[in-house]
Amino acid sequence: MKERRYDIDWLRVIAMLAVFVFHCSRFFGTEGWHLKNPEQSMVVFVLARGLIWPWAMELFFVLTGVGAWYALKSRTSGQYLWERVKRLLIPLYTVGLFILIPPQVYFELVTNLEYTGTFWEMLSPYFGRIPAEFDIFPYVLNDPARLVPFPFRGHLWFLQYLFLVSLVTLPLLLYLRSEQGQRWIDRLAGWCARRGGIFLFVIPLALILICFRSLFSGGRTWADFLRYATFVVIGYIMVADKRFTESIKRHGWASLALWLVGFFGVMAILVLVLGYEPGNEPFSLMYVLYQTVWSITSWGAVVFMLSMGAKYLNYSNKVLVYANEAVLPFYLLHQTVILCVGWFVIPWNIGIVPKFLIISVVSFALIVTLYELLIRRFKIVRFFFGMRPKKKPPAARAPRPEGTAA
Repeated sequence: MKERRYDIDWLRVIAMLAVFVFHCSRFFGTEGWHLKNPEQSMVVFVLARGLIWPWAMELFFVLTGVGAWYALKSRTSGQYLWERVKRLLIPLYTVGLFILIPPQVYFELVTNLEYTGTFWEMLSPYFGRIPAEFDIFPYVLNDPARLVPFPFRGHLWFLQYLFLVSLVTLPLLLYLRSEQGQRWIDRLAGWCARRGGIFLFVIPLALILICFRSLFSGGRTWADFLRYATFVVIGYIMVADKRFTESIKRHGWASLALWLVGFFGVMAILVLVLGYEPGNEPFSLMYVLYQTVWSITSWGAVVFMLSMGAKYLNYSNKVLVYANEAVLPFYLLHQTVILCVGWFVIPWNIGIVPKFLIISVVSFALIVTLYELLIRRFKIVRFFFGMRPKKKPPAARAPRPEGTAA
């Protein structure tokens, strides 16, 4: 009988809710965004960055690796990639391109470029940019997402990266299913079963940032791509041997300490006390220290979340069944809905906390309503939002005539 890891489903839902809260907070933090509240808070910025930023997207990529392990048990590589196309590229180039991203472009132009035209006037130059996006060179040398051309990525960068990571890592994932690959996983599982062994994964994560971060400029570069790909591979091998999960469960609280001390302790000292500014600067001792601490912090946060899931969330109920199916449509909708609600709320003359609560509650209600009324019920809409066809209810068995043998 096929074993299902319900904790993985719960963690996917929790990661989605964390990303939702993070984006609701971005109106009020001190970093730039598509739309900003007049009053901003460093406290909001630090809390969002410290409590959500180190693990939410990283956990998504780990869970993608977990899903790939189970998917490749019953699918060929061609079937696996075709499923990735349907789940990621179809939503990206349909509802993403034509419905969800244009409002984000408008808010970005108004907020950051002092655009004074209407939303409808903005659409012509937006769609006019599409042909130029297919001239990927030399841009792809710095930005891997240009391999999946898109005029303005917004939060849909995740779909671009996820498709590319699935494509690039597939040969390695298939190798790890081979006899030789299984021996390699067995050896690694033995190391991780030892005390502190689960933190061996910090080494490749830190080396990627140290070696590649300074080579590229921009927010998401090949350094990030390689890092996210590594998280996918880690997730893939973790379900291949139970010793990984047992080690994660044993190191949960130690991982929480590494996460919180790493971010609110060491990284705070590096930035606030020593004045280090993270960026794409040349190789230096502070640079190496910062990238190493960030890798420890991020991996600690991911291990803590995985440990809590493995310990307490390996069960199912109706809420999980409903929420797990809604994760991808919710992700697709959430940032555009949050920005649209925020567009009306942030001019109000009230404090940050009331605005945050109003934006969060109203946005969540709108997303669930849109999903329930316009997406979940209709086969063609489900297809454009990357959802699988709706399962047919099992056929009712005809009643057995009285007196017949069982």
